[in-house]
Order: sequence, then C-alpha cells, then structure tokens
Amino acid sequence: MDIFFHARSNDYLIYPYFRYCHSSLLSAMAGLLLLSGCNTWDSDLSCFETLLQVDIQHVAQTREQRFLGKVPEKRAHCLGGDRAVTPNQSPWLDWPNFWATGNGSSLFPLILLDGTFFGPNARGINGALYELELQRIELIKLNLFDNSGTYQAYITGRDGKAGPVLQVWPEMQLPTHLNYQDVKSGQEQVCRGDLIRFRTVTGICNDIYNPLMGSTHQLFARNVQFDTTFPDLGLHELTRNRHGERLALLKPDPQVISRKILTRMQSHPDKCQNGYGLLNSPEEAECDYKKAPTFNVLAAFWIQFMTHDWFSHVDEESSQPEWMKVGCATQRVENSEQPLTAEEITQLGCRPSDRINVAPVADDTPPESFMHNDQTYLTRAPKTTRNHVTAWWDASQLYGYDERSSQRVQRNPRDPAKILLVPVREGEVRAIRLDTCRSSTLAIISSQNGQVRNLPLSPITGLSG
Repeated sequence: MDIFFHARSNDYLIYPYFRYCHSSLLSAMAGLLLLSGCNTWDSDLSCFETLLQVDIQHVAQTREQRFLGKVPEKRAHCLGGDRAVTPNQSPWLDWPNFWATGNGSSLFPLILLDGTFFGPNARGINGALYELELQRIELIKLNLFDNSGTYQAYITGRDGKAGPVLQVWPEMQLPTHLNYQDVKSGQEQVCRGDLIRFRTVTGICNDIYNPLMGSTHQLFARNVQFDTTFPDLGLHELTRNRHGERLALLKPDPQVISRKILTRMQSHPDKCQNGYGLLNSPEEAECDYKKAPTFNVLAAFWIQFMTHDWFSHVDEESSQPEWMKVGCATQRVENSEQPLTAEEITQLGCRPSDRINVAPVADDTPPESFMHNDQTYLTRAPKTTRNHVTAWWDASQLYGYDERSSQRVQRNPRDPAKILLVPVREGEVRAIRLDTCRSSTLAIISSQNGQVRNLPLSPITGLSG
C-alpha cells in the first residue's frame, strides 16, 4: 500500500492515495460509505474509487510536464463537488474551490465520515495541500538555481545523499562571522538563544541550520539554468545557435513586447480608457476582462513588501547611480530591428523616457563547471548580483537591515516594544513615516481598531520620497 501523508490539525491528519489495498479494507470502507446515504455520483465511495485509480499528479521531470493547478473533472468533483467542477475550465487554480478551503460556506454538510480523512472536508483540505506542495517541489526542482556555491552538491549529492534531500549547506554557515560562537554547536551550527527569539537586523538565523540563508549581502539566485542566462554573451554553441544575435537585455524591446502581448483589445476602448475606465461616470465604464472570483486585500500589502526589496536592494550611499534605458525604442519588422516612430510610440503607449539604475555586478569572471552523468553544468551564472538587504519577508523596509537603516525606527518611550506613532489628525489616525534616499514608507493606522489603512509606499507606486 503506497500512501501519501499530510499533517493537518482538527482530526484531518492524513490524505491517503492508495496504490494497492486489501479487499477487506475496501469492503469495510464500502460498508461505512453506503451507510452515509449518498447517491452514486456524490458518494464518498465514488471518490474513494477515484483515489484508488492512482489519478494523482507526479513530480514533473521536465518543465513541459509541470503541474499547472488543473485536475481532471472527476477528481475535482471528488474534492469539491459541483462548485469545483463548474470553474474547472477557467484559467484559475482548482484548489480554492475544494471543500473546506474557504470560509464557512465551503464546508460540506456534516456526514458520518466527516471527522475522518475519508470525509469531503478532509479530502478538500488535504487535496489542496497536496497540490500546493507539488507546485512548491516543482518550483524548487525546475526554477531555483543558487549562485552561492550550493548548486554542485544539489546536482551530485553529498556523502551518499541525493542533492534534493540535503538540509544543511556549508556555504550557508558562519565560520568567520562575528556571531559564529553564538550559533556553534559541536561540529554543526545551530542558531539558538536571542538569535532565534527575535528578528535579527541582518537576517541571519531565519534558517536555524543555515544561518546565512536570506541574510544581507547574499547573491541572488536565478530562476533558469545558469547556461541560459545572458544569451547575448554567446558562451555556448547551443546558445549561439539557438538565439544568434536576436536576444539581449533590451532585445527584443521589453516595452514593445509587453504592450503587444499583454494589452487586451477592447470592444469599446472609449469606455475603458486603457483600463482606467470613466472616472466621472464609473457606472458607464466598460472594459473587457474576466473578473477574478475573489480579491484578497492582504495580498496587496504583501506585494508591496516584496516590491520594495525587489527595487531597493543596493547600498543607499550610491547617490549617483548609472542610469540606463528600458526600451520603447525598436521593434522587429521583417526580421530586423527598426526604430519606433512617434506615431508607433503613441499607439503602443510605451514610455521611451523611462530609466532605471544599472544593476551592480558582483562577479563576472568565467564560472567553473562540473560533470555529472555525462552532462556539463555551470556552478553559477556568468554574472552574479548581490542583495544588500535581507531576502526574507521580514519587514526590513520598516525595521531596517543594517545599523544605519535600523536607526530610523523610533521606539515608543512609554513602551519599547512598540513603534513610535506620530499623530496626524486628532482622534482619527496615527502614522509613522520612515524616509530613505530611495523610498518612503507611510503606515496609516486607525486609532479605533489599529487596522492599517494605507499601504507602504515604494518607487513602484510612483510615490518615492
């Protein structure tokens, strides 16, 4: 019997996928399920049979095989009933429509087996967890390439263990770090004490066994194989043959490509106004798009925290960065790049005046390579860049990531555990503003319930300080 287990509280402990089952177990389950009074289509017995058919996704071996969040209709019905089958043809993921994955309305009515892992609610929860875990595993396998020196061991393994199961990486240790003695435990480093009780400014010890992971001044990883990055360098024959002179950082033009591919054609463009609608007559606005079934406002806060670190992760003292263009200059016409005319720029809606600071390169020396199973791998990308702030979602844009930035946060003199809030309007809101040379953060907090009412501001919003 081959079973996949998933931990879960509230008695939903495991989610089994049976490859081989004894007939006695099947008979017992059939008897229990028939007592629940379900009809053939909606019965738990039908769902149990679906799971017995090993109708489950396996970890993809190549990118073309990866799981895209869509399941067969029969299994979708097993995990969420009609509510999961109806949107099955939509572009959205299926698991949010499974039983017990939303609010109270997503729960299946109580039945005999509801308190067991055979009940609909348990199947829905664990089915969703399985799909999320599957996508996570495939992302790590197919889209995570670490530049810090761990990649070779990940491919070849270490001490008889396969690379994907390794949990501790010497490259993520602190042998020469000031805090080495604080984390040393025998021959291994294990963070303890205040390093794990509180957030550290530099981000060390977020991973107890790999203290440097995600801390300041670590190299950015890549989401594609190292040998496919920087195709304009033409480092390999395959890259040269595949791309020739057609690919570079601004070739094809990123603004032109995004406008042509992502712009949604409107049946009534005058009523949509490039997605802004009619500000003075919103009820008359008409834009052609498929509405999302839900919108989580917390996601907007979360995304703002991510974009801050994406766009502000270098040293602040770089007050005079080198600037570069970001496209809206050329388009390919009959297999050759031609400059855009003023009319074409207006039609596309791109912005030729946009600039961005040039990313500083940490290492552009030729990378080393290694062999495994008759295949050559690079140990890192041809060029690497360094993250000067913490890589964790640890609110470093509020609390800082080094000694200087952490001094911007002032503690409440009456309660050192709280941030000092400055009154804005008496009786209505309180706020704290943290200014840097790159961005400003303005957190508006309701005086009635303490709920944050405004988002942190970052350069992506066009409201930099």
